[in-house]
Amino acid sequence: MYAAGDWRILISMSIASKLTGQRMNRGWLVVSAPFLAYALTVGTGQYAFGLFVEPLETEFGWNRTQINASLSFTAVGSLAAPFIGRYMDRHGSRGVMTVSLTVIAISFLLRPFMTELWHWYFLSFLQYMGLAGGSILPAGRLVGIWFQRTRGRVMGITAMGNNFGGLVFPLLTGAILLIGSWREAYLTFGVLAALIAAYAFVVISEKPSLGQPSDQGQQPEPQTVALTGWTVREALHSRGFYFIGLTIMLGTFTYSTVLPQIIAHLTNEGISLGKAAAGLSIVATAGMGGKFVMGYLAERISSRYALMVDLAGQATFLTAMLFVGLTPWLMWVILPLFGFFLGAFGALFQLIVQDAFGVKHFGGIMGIINMTSVVPFVLGPLLAGVSFDITGSYNVAFITVACFFLTGVLSLTQAKTPVRTAA
Repeated sequence: MYAAGDWRILISMSIASKLTGQRMNRGWLVVSAPFLAYALTVGTGQYAFGLFVEPLETEFGWNRTQINASLSFTAVGSLAAPFIGRYMDRHGSRGVMTVSLTVIAISFLLRPFMTELWHWYFLSFLQYMGLAGGSILPAGRLVGIWFQRTRGRVMGITAMGNNFGGLVFPLLTGAILLIGSWREAYLTFGVLAALIAAYAFVVISEKPSLGQPSDQGQQPEPQTVALTGWTVREALHSRGFYFIGLTIMLGTFTYSTVLPQIIAHLTNEGISLGKAAAGLSIVATAGMGGKFVMGYLAERISSRYALMVDLAGQATFLTAMLFVGLTPWLMWVILPLFGFFLGAFGALFQLIVQDAFGVKHFGGIMGIINMTSVVPFVLGPLLAGVSFDITGSYNVAFITVACFFLTGVLSLTQAKTPVRTAA
């Protein structure tokens, strides 16, 4: 029978039974929490952010540079990731994820009451502090625990939350702004974040049940998985750690330099704003397929080779994006293919860390690697801005990032399966 402390397992199994009418693999219920968290954090923090710029500008008189400067607090979350990851390795992902999402909820719920620019910055600080612990780190750990043999495709499905958020939250935000104001929109975000935090607290467990239900209908006892993997110190003494870290850092420029500028690039190439917005939606949609297909491919050829294919694909179609204005139909071919590979990166960079160093200390190792994202998130927007200001287009920035991707491919040729040695 279940111990008193495992009441959450009974509740979540009851939820699953009511949702499906039959016993389901509880692992899917567990990873649905980071899926929803991905949707919330990425949907509100990246895709829907631009919809708030004009209302805040009108309400407070802040200029766009002041408003957009809040995005720099993404670096704070990256710097905190190693400490959050180490705590998660010791105490599990449920508490880390619940507290992180609660902090994000508070940052949204307090925004309707802000009156000064420093209020906006402080609440943005809180929002991004919860980013790593609310989605990235727990997702990798939970998928590694519950889906050890099929973690490639499941990591892809879990990370689809990014794309789902990109499709849902701009539409939700636009609808709220039409009938209300930016205050109601942030209140809605806060309530959703609080609900997801509560949901995560109930359903997350790191004890997969082994075996089948008994004849009396009793569920098998939850078992603690014997996690294996390198320690942080061992990883830091591995040559492969630095090549993998460099590759992930270079690949992250796709989020800071390319994704935020796609609409601006398309309109600059003579494409209407409506078609450009539709093109961004296609990128997000195609990314879902990329996560699943490339995640499955990682199970077959290894995450290292899959990530090499992915970065080469991004480099190819990012370069092709420079020519979308030549003919009307070209955009509808290039954008889905680029979105396919861009989306896949969100799953593959976590898989390669799992495959190389295991799950036991995934949080600490991934946290240190995630810290390097400060570089692309600081330099990426500057690269895009300088490219446009000097040349009148984003072509130089896109070509530079394509070269970064190819450098990442070369780096992975040196990041062969790390050999564990005494530190």
